[in-house]
Amino acid sequence: MTALLALAFAFSGVVCALTAVLAWRRRANTPAAGALAAAMAGIALWSATGVFVHLPVELTLQRVTGRISFIGVHLTVVGLWCTSRAATDRSWRLRRAVALRLVSSSALLVGAVFTNPWHQLFFSSARASATGRLQVELGPLFWVDMAYCYLLLGWGVQHLLRAWWRARSVFRHQLSHLLLASCVPVIGNLTVLAVALVHDQRGERAVDYTPLFLALTGLIYARAIFRHGLLRLVPVARAQVVEAIEDAVVVLDADGRVVDVNPAAMALLTRTSSTPTTHIPTSTCTASDVPDAPGVPGVPVTSSDVVGQLAVQVLPAQLSALLSSGTGREHVRLAEGVHLDARVSALRGARGQGLGRVLVLRDVSELVEQRQLAQRASQRLAEQLALTQALQQRLAEEAVRDALTGLHNRRHLVQVLQEAVDHARSTGEPLSVVLIDVDRFKAVNDTYGHHGGDAVLQAVAARLQRGCRQGDTLARYGGEEFVLLLPATTAAQAVRRVEQLRRECAQTRVDLPCGEEGTSPRRRVAVAVTFSAGVATCPERGTTGDELLVAADRALYAAKAGGRDRVVTAR
Repeated sequence: MTALLALAFAFSGVVCALTAVLAWRRRANTPAAGALAAAMAGIALWSATGVFVHLPVELTLQRVTGRISFIGVHLTVVGLWCTSRAATDRSWRLRRAVALRLVSSSALLVGAVFTNPWHQLFFSSARASATGRLQVELGPLFWVDMAYCYLLLGWGVQHLLRAWWRARSVFRHQLSHLLLASCVPVIGNLTVLAVALVHDQRGERAVDYTPLFLALTGLIYARAIFRHGLLRLVPVARAQVVEAIEDAVVVLDADGRVVDVNPAAMALLTRTSSTPTTHIPTSTCTASDVPDAPGVPGVPVTSSDVVGQLAVQVLPAQLSALLSSGTGREHVRLAEGVHLDARVSALRGARGQGLGRVLVLRDVSELVEQRQLAQRASQRLAEQLALTQALQQRLAEEAVRDALTGLHNRRHLVQVLQEAVDHARSTGEPLSVVLIDVDRFKAVNDTYGHHGGDAVLQAVAARLQRGCRQGDTLARYGGEEFVLLLPATTAAQAVRRVEQLRRECAQTRVDLPCGEEGTSPRRRVAVAVTFSAGVATCPERGTTGDELLVAADRALYAAKAGGRDRVVTAR
């Protein structure tokens, strides 16, 4: 029996280690994968130490592996907590302060295990049983450790429950997997503790099967994240857009599995599930090709029949060529009287990594069948295309905007600066680059907090933006620095303009709260804001964007060294 248990723990350790490796490889596409990898690594370590409990090894080795198992315990608990946070909020990241608290708390408790021979607070006694196995009696710190672990697990479950309550459709289905996975170790561990207490009263030692339960938990987590694409795609405004849109929308992950469908897609799949499919090239399809008979009703389809399955298994076969191409658009005839305009678009993350694809299916059967409505249908398609393009342009614009100030960000600045330099060199017109830095910004942050600093940056950005003319480019360069591009502007003209902006900014007063947070009412202070600026002009001070920025930075440094609240020209 002991050999079988040792084999079971070894198998659990191997499975969890492999799952940890797979999770770690997916961390770029799935935010929760990194935390899951840590949790599975902890379970693997915990399971590995459990192997020695069931083998005829020396008592000293049992003591050492028993202590090491608590490292796996805390790595598991912290990893599962981080997994629950990342799975319920894609924007969540483990902050340094939180990580420090988690590590220090776990380190103290694990340290108490390793120093137990000195204080006997974690285990009040440890001796060899008649069978040669280590027999321990639990001390008060053991229950403190148990309470800490359950507190973290309960905290994670609470986040999952709140997210499940607010979620819709497939996202609630995905979170249900995580809730189920969270219940498995809790129920299993409580059972193990109850059995352990009974055995402890009899002077016997019970087997701790908790790592085996946690291994099952990790596998359920892995299935929810990898098979169902948990939160790989963020449900932004899904209830207002995707649910209500008349087009059929099918979202696929990077592996080609269906992770979401809207009601229009379910209705379309139901309509075509039992009908043969025929592909007709767009260029040859005409209204005369369509019979008068409506589409043959198919077998009712539910989201559970589709979500989590490979697209090639649940979608009409004639869409497979379009799906294999990655992106594109085709006209497809699925059945008698059923014509679709099918489009596939790639979804990419902030770093350009492929997250999946979106398949949009529009039923154009009526447009093909009724030629007299062709003009109106064409107009509707054009309007929809214009709306799509407008949304794409809006998304593209938001991608190059700074979230705090609303100005363009550094990525956009680099592109515009290169274009402006090329234009200036080809036409011979001057180009001035102004690097602006808010004076004593660190003191503002230290005195009024980051909210006060944000308010100052927003006020300066608004004042600078009001002073821009058509053709100028204003961007937040980073921190408290801004860059202003002035095409067709000489150095002297640039200095006059920036001096005017500096005087206007110096007259600006930012109303900030002062005093201890939580006191009521908090005193408010009108804070004056100034900036220093460095000006560099092409071609005198550089013929590339980098050279102009470096020259402007040197001039800005001189302005700071000269007393701040001034404009200096690069020399």
